[in-house]
Amino acid sequence: METVFPSVDQESAMNSHQQELRYAASQAFIESLNQLSDRLSQPEPASAEAPHREVDKARSPQFTVQDLEDAVADIEQFTQERGA
Repeated sequence: METVFPSVDQESAMNSHQQELRYAASQAFIESLNQLSDRLSQPEPASAEAPHREVDKARSPQFTVQDLEDAVADIEQFTQERGA
């Protein structure tokens, strides 16, 4: 069985695609932070008792601390590469 390695063009395209995905993730993350900031800067509702929502655990994403740390590392690496 012969081992086939990607060509330079294929590898470049894969790296470019990966960078585009990371950039999109970074932009979505920044947008989420902006939305959170906007929500936190809004005044409290007039009613002291805010209705509580039940979280559907089957539908909510399950992230580990390691998943979040990996995502932060990817975003930091991406922003450093973009700034260089």
